[in-house]
Amino acid sequence: MLKKTLTYVSHEASRTGAPLFLYNALSRMGTLNWNQQILLLRDGPLRKSFANLYPTKVHAEGVWKTFFHRIKKPDMYYLSSHSYSFLHQAKKEGIPAICHVHEVPLSFEQESPETLELLRIYPSSYLAVSRYVEKMLISMGIEPKKIRYCPSGIDIQYWKRRSSGEGLRQKIGIPSDAVVVGMSGQVVPLKGVDIWVEMAIMLMKNHPDQEWYFLWVGGTSKYEPNYMQAMKQKVQDAGLSHYIHFVGEQRDPRPYYEVFDVFTLTSRMESLSLVCLENALIGTPVIAFSAAGGPQEFGDHGFVELVSEIGPEPMADAVFHMQKNLKKQSELQENAAKNIPKLYSIDVSVSTMKDEIQRVFNDVQSSKMLCDEY
Repeated sequence: MLKKTLTYVSHEASRTGAPLFLYNALSRMGTLNWNQQILLLRDGPLRKSFANLYPTKVHAEGVWKTFFHRIKKPDMYYLSSHSYSFLHQAKKEGIPAICHVHEVPLSFEQESPETLELLRIYPSSYLAVSRYVEKMLISMGIEPKKIRYCPSGIDIQYWKRRSSGEGLRQKIGIPSDAVVVGMSGQVVPLKGVDIWVEMAIMLMKNHPDQEWYFLWVGGTSKYEPNYMQAMKQKVQDAGLSHYIHFVGEQRDPRPYYEVFDVFTLTSRMESLSLVCLENALIGTPVIAFSAAGGPQEFGDHGFVELVSEIGPEPMADAVFHMQKNLKKQSELQENAAKNIPKLYSIDVSVSTMKDEIQRVFNDVQSSKMLCDEY
């Protein structure tokens, strides 16, 4: 019997959350019972990496371009984040689909009613990256029995501390006794960049006896190109450009994470947050807003400190107390080392993905055979 073919659909090939997770997961798939290929709805810096793994097709400036090998009509689509409008094409072709959902509720407000209805009824299965996303899908009217919890994971061996960060500190010009507060993500309002900057200003004003530095790792979004400049202007107006730095997108952010003394996830909404996992495993105390959604389960597992109220003042207070509380830091580090490898390894994610893909293939085959009998 010929192998079935699965096409992964990604909304873009950027070095951000869902596309980067998909690439890392596909690179670990190993030997499979089906053929794999990739469809990118927008080009980006990860395209070549995807194409080195499997036949890849990308939509660039209105033209479909195929890299390395031609791709063929699949037996199933696997939609990864922000690609739900593609369900219309899947339905038109009569091809079943799995949806791997990485979004927060706000993301779905941008979808048309027709796409949302199709998302509710058409996919054979849904993978939810967190309990928060799982509850969101149920609230959208999706049958709970079609949803499977599949948290995004990280490379456990890679995200372990390898240095004190002192070398990069010196290069940036940060004194060894300064407290460095970090954050990582695209510079967009949803990530709470304004909250983070205001938190920094408060810490420096209210606690001048401590020297503070702040590093944000992440680039400008092409959808909000002016927002980065607005945040830099806010820092400049406060006269704090020497202490608050936007270091841009880094191909390997780990050296910067090793500089952080505290990591602050200031996002207003997060489906899960890989950067929380990465920093927590490195051994940096992580603080997040419980109301953001996804990070709540990290707090439940005891390796992220949760702040109940979203705002710069509650986060500033949490940071000030955290950097003084060595017992709490040690507790978070111990829980991270114990729970993250067990619950949030990318190998666990890949195993769940492979199992669900095979299950859906089997169900589709069984349904087809039953239809043929009649």
